[in-house]
Amino acid sequence: MKNLRLIPALLLATIITACNTTKKLYEAHEYDQVIQRVAPKICAGDNSAKQINYVAASYHKANQADHERIQALKATGQPDVWPEIYQRYCSMKGRNDALKCFPTKVKNGMNYVPLGLDDDLLAARNKAEGYLVAKAAQLLGSGSEADVAEAGRYIDQLKHTNRENAHLLDLQKRQVLLMTEQVEFGFSSDFDLPVGFKDAAFAFDAEELPKGIHGVYVTERPKKPFAAVMVSQVVISPTRLDEVSFKESKGGKTVEVTDHSQNKKVTVSGFINYFGLDGKQRIGTVPFEATSTFKNDYTTIRGDREACSAETLNRLNTKPVPVPTDESMLLDAAKKLNDLLATELRK
Repeated sequence: MKNLRLIPALLLATIITACNTTKKLYEAHEYDQVIQRVAPKICAGDNSAKQINYVAASYHKANQADHERIQALKATGQPDVWPEIYQRYCSMKGRNDALKCFPTKVKNGMNYVPLGLDDDLLAARNKAEGYLVAKAAQLLGSGSEADVAEAGRYIDQLKHTNRENAHLLDLQKRQVLLMTEQVEFGFSSDFDLPVGFKDAAFAFDAEELPKGIHGVYVTERPKKPFAAVMVSQVVISPTRLDEVSFKESKGGKTVEVTDHSQNKKVTVSGFINYFGLDGKQRIGTVPFEATSTFKNDYTTIRGDREACSAETLNRLNTKPVPVPTDESMLLDAAKKLNDLLATELRK
């Protein structure tokens, strides 16, 4: 019986502690923490008037503060205010969403109104991204080591604003390349590629890579900034011979002309995974497709050569040639991959 009497007392102590903690957070103006702490309980059916009052007051005060700050920032007309404006809109939407699950009676009692912020959020995000991209690019282009390091702060903000921003990976690569003198390349493939494929893929000329950068292929996991090439698919088309025949006539003479076309294609595709300064944190992935194409056209005739047109006579100078082997075309695709890598790093 003594133990049973302890249970209500323990519950009461827990409730008092929870209320005290909520009260302390509220008095410290930690309104978002109050909402994060209490809102899930109200959604789960806790209708404590005191807790509801704390959430309601926190919700309105936090939103009012953000609204006033947003208006003040907009009034400056400065482009650098948009990242903060966007984050404040995000906070307002987050609070609004947290209270959506409240019972209707509770919402009515606290004057909860769904906020239509989608258009404001999109406009603010676009302006924030535009500013962050321009600022990071400006710093990266200054040539100053301090500015290049400072650009990282704006790049991080851009990443948190929109990980899908079209300029993000290029800015990250530029910063990495400006902070290093050597880029190490890794390679992986589940396909049986010919000897020399990797060497051809990473055989960069001095002028191919950004100024002051040289690249090396390493067999072990790189420790410096690098691009890891992963071949995920190799497609080798069968050799195709297309033929089209037609007749030509001249001076009562006739000839049958056949245009032949030899075709073969090898495609190597996969992903280039870019890593940061420590060689561990991946900063982005870019798909690639390197294609080697063989095509040879030639013409043959059956009949009187004098019946041929001038154009056909000219095409008769072309001849069939041996079709390249799979191996040689794969090595040619490796050279195309090398060009793709160099172009990517120069962006």
